[in-house]
Amino acid sequence: MTPKIRLVIAEDEPVFRNALKKTLSLADDCEIIAVCEDGQEALETCLKTPPDVLLTDITMPRMDGLELMRSLLRKVKTITPVVLTTHEDDESIFEAFQVGAVGYLLKTSTPNDVLEAVRLAVRGEAKITPKIAARLITDFRRADENPELDQLTALSERENEVLELVAKGKRNREIANDLGITEKTVKNHVSNILRVMQANTRTEAAMIVARARQNES
Repeated sequence: MTPKIRLVIAEDEPVFRNALKKTLSLADDCEIIAVCEDGQEALETCLKTPPDVLLTDITMPRMDGLELMRSLLRKVKTITPVVLTTHEDDESIFEAFQVGAVGYLLKTSTPNDVLEAVRLAVRGEAKITPKIAARLITDFRRADENPELDQLTALSERENEVLELVAKGKRNREIANDLGITEKTVKNHVSNILRVMQANTRTEAAMIVARARQNES
């Protein structure tokens, strides 16, 4: 007998959460371990009883889905995350895949699509909403034509914020004050930015940003 797919659902919206629970509990090959109302609860649940698949929203209280996946996969490598969200912006999509998501669906997906995504995930295969897949193809083509853009998308949201201020000529103390973080944190971000962008100086990193914007226009 084939083992059931053990599943944790992380979704803060009650109506949608209950609909997911009802849909997936009807599948003979799925076993719902827990249905969690926020990312922190889902993290604690997954660490205590690791599922095969984590089906998670992005925007949730206490801990969002991106941080949930990031924190979880540092500790447990065997869990496969699938994102189910309303977010269809480039930043959310790329960061989700960077932190370990296998599938990415919008909440307009059908119940069959969601179930298929869960089944594919345990085989290491991706189910992506066609609209998101088209966006990915477009962005990868743009990145291939614009290597500087590819470097920028490899940075985290916070690193991009720091880089924007670096490009404006601000020093670490000013950046720390603007973003409400410590100078040490800024220094660490800058070091990682230079490494990812293969830049030797802050000025060189700022020039890469300028070229990327010029090539986009």
